[in-house]
Amino acid sequence: MRSRRYFCFVGVCWLLLVFLFCDADQIEASSSSAIRSVLDMIEWIGISDGEFIMGSTEEHIENFYQESKLRSSMLERPSFEAETPQHKVYLSAYQISRHEITNAQYRVFINQTKRPKPRGYKGEDIWANSILNADNQPVVGVTWFDAYAFANWIGGSLPTEAQWERAARGTDGLIYPWGNSPPTRKTANFARHLNRPSMVGQFPEGASAEGVDDLAGNVWEWCLDQYDPSFYQEISDPNPANFRHKNALTDRVIRGGSWDYGRVFIRSSLRFKLYPLDSTNNIGFRIVRKINSEMDQ
Repeated sequence: MRSRRYFCFVGVCWLLLVFLFCDADQIEASSSSAIRSVLDMIEWIGISDGEFIMGSTEEHIENFYQESKLRSSMLERPSFEAETPQHKVYLSAYQISRHEITNAQYRVFINQTKRPKPRGYKGEDIWANSILNADNQPVVGVTWFDAYAFANWIGGSLPTEAQWERAARGTDGLIYPWGNSPPTRKTANFARHLNRPSMVGQFPEGASAEGVDDLAGNVWEWCLDQYDPSFYQEISDPNPANFRHKNALTDRVIRGGSWDYGRVFIRSSLRFKLYPLDSTNNIGFRIVRKINSEMDQ
C-alpha cells in the first residue's frame, strides 16, 4: 500500500501545477490588459495603398547640399547622394501612429516586460531629467532593439524606410510634411528653438496631408531597415525593406531630424543612420500596423 507521504507528495504537486497554470493565466491576462491600455492611447492614421515618389533628384541634391554648406552642416555630399535616384515605390495600405510613442506608453511596456528604462548616450537615466520625462513627450533614450521590442509587444512594427517617407511626404514628393515651404517655429521643433523635445502634436501646422504629426523635427525616429547608401540604386519591388546584412548590429535608418538639428536635417527625404545599440536624448520612434490587424480585435 502506498504511504500517506506518497499521497501528500502527489497532492502538493497537483496544487503546484494548479497555481502555476493560474499564475500563467493571470500574467497573460495582465499583459493583454496592458497592451490594450496602450493601444487605447494611440491614434492611428490610415495610409492608402499605391505609388509615391521616394528620394531626390540630382538637381534637388545639389540645392540641398549648397544650402547645407551655407548653414555649416556636418553633412557631406555622399550623405545627400544616398537619396538618389528618385523613384516610384508601391506600398500596400497600412496605418501609422499619429504621434511618436510617448513616455506614458513606454512606461506601461517596461513595467510589463521589465526592460531597462531609457538611457542616454553615457548611460544616464533619461527619466531622471525633468525636461525629458513628461508623460506626453516622445520617449527618447531607446535603442533600435528597444523600439523593435515595443513594436513587437504591441503587435505592430517599426515603419520601413519607405513607409516612413510615404507618411511624411505624401504621394507627390514634398520636401516637408506640410509642403515645400521652409520650416518655421509654427511647423516643427528644430534647431534648438525649445531646447528639448516638445509634447507630441504641438505643431499642427506641420502635420502631413493625412494628419500625421511631428514627422519633421522633435525626435529622430528609428526605422526597421538596415542602412545602405546604395539601396535606392537596386530596389524595384513593392513594399521594399533592407535586411540584406546578416550582422544584426548593422547601422539602422533614422528619419526626420530632431529638436537639436537644423532645417537641412528635417527634410522628408533625408536618410540618416545610427548604430542600433546607441540611445540618445533625441531619438525615439513611432509604429505602424497592417490594416485590419489583430491589434484591432
